[in-house]
Amino acid sequence: MIGRDLRDRDNRPTGKIRAVYRYPAELDMPWGVAAVVSGRLLRSMHLVDLKDADIEPDSVRVPHAKQTITSAPHFTPLVGDTLSEGHAAQVRDHYLS
Repeated sequence: MIGRDLRDRDNRPTGKIRAVYRYPAELDMPWGVAAVVSGRLLRSMHLVDLKDADIEPDSVRVPHAKQTITSAPHFTPLVGDTLSEGHAAQVRDHYLS
């Protein structure tokens, strides 16, 4: 998935996927999260929940509005391939509540 375009529910581009992370195992959320870089001048990275995402050869479409994606909390690159409990809670609160 890394390098693919991320598209919102209306199939509009929202950024490029730079990394993919797992939720902590105890949350039983196997679909994961994509780190997406958006913006041309002021680049920012958002974590996007991948539940119910459609994975295509050159893009990934998620069932979220572009505004929801771009208003997600900002993150610096994370270490490892699993979200911390704090990051996971922020992503869940933003997308799943």
